[in-house]
Amino acid sequence: MATHDEPIDDRDDATLAHLRQLFAHADPVPAGLVERMELALTVQALHAEVAELIEAELLATRGTAPPSPGEATRTESVTFQAPSLRLMVSVAPGGDDDVVRLDGWVTRAGAQVDVVTAAGTRTVTSDEHGRFAFDDVPRGRTSFVVRVGDGAGTRPVITPAVEL
Repeated sequence: MATHDEPIDDRDDATLAHLRQLFAHADPVPAGLVERMELALTVQALHAEVAELIEAELLATRGTAPPSPGEATRTESVTFQAPSLRLMVSVAPGGDDDVVRLDGWVTRAGAQVDVVTAAGTRTVTSDEHGRFAFDDVPRGRTSFVVRVGDGAGTRPVITPAVEL
């Protein structure tokens, strides 16, 4: 029998894996909880405004049947609104099935727009009309962060995540 001061071995790993399965079955993590916690922590860390999703046109990921409960849907276009700005993004097919092109518009010229995906964060600056674009953005859960001004006294705007 191992004591508490010995290193974790294969038997300990197996016991912990069994406990994880037991609790996953008896008391599963609610759907979306991790994403909501990440958003709350990000908002707190950034002291940011949170944009509200106000319009989205959705496409089913595969087939003609409506998605089953818990299945993700992909977004074709989405509009967010915050007290300080509005952001609209359209999604177009990319070079292959795993990537998309994003064409967007923000109500502030010269805004820095971040697209945040599992692959990382990419940043562009909107033109004088508020337009911006990203090529080859991986499909999946995506959110945006918009920064306007010089950063002094201005708060970034973050969006809830959407499925592209």
